[in-house]
Amino acid sequence: MRPFRLRVVLAFAVLALQSGCAPMNSGSKDAVDNYLPQNAGSSAIQIDSDPPGAEIFVMGERIGTTPAMISPKKIFPTTYPKDQESLYGRVLLTKDGCADLIKAVSTKVMNTGLHARLECADQHPTPTSKPTEAVDVGGNVEQRLMKIRDLLDKGLITDEEAKRARDRIINNL
Repeated sequence: MRPFRLRVVLAFAVLALQSGCAPMNSGSKDAVDNYLPQNAGSSAIQIDSDPPGAEIFVMGERIGTTPAMISPKKIFPTTYPKDQESLYGRVLLTKDGCADLIKAVSTKVMNTGLHARLECADQHPTPTSKPTEAVDVGGNVEQRLMKIRDLLDKGLITDEEAKRARDRIINNL
């Protein structure tokens, strides 16, 4: 009878260990593309904006204002709720009077820092300046449109920004 009890206890221990923490993503291609190994980019990432003073949001949480140094672990958490999957690996910059800007963090950004120029109402673009994209999403047309809808539904972009992003995608067909 004792060996049986020992086997039951060991079986429960194995099950408990297997149900430990793991990334809470669906295994989608987007999540896989944004995944970085735990040992990658252990240095803080410099985030700057022009104009400075933009609020920084990572995984739906306000982290601070630009300029700032952000830990890659905040941008690429080991675990996160399923409903925040679209925020994984992305930084949202907001500033009053400026269009919100969402940037994906790549290995290049981790090495060189994120330097963003915000499109603000009080700026007067020069003929040589190129306006900043309000929403930077990749993928095929349908995926890009779905990402815009998702960002809009989560309140991360405005109706006007969603319309501009949609128009850019449609116009590039």
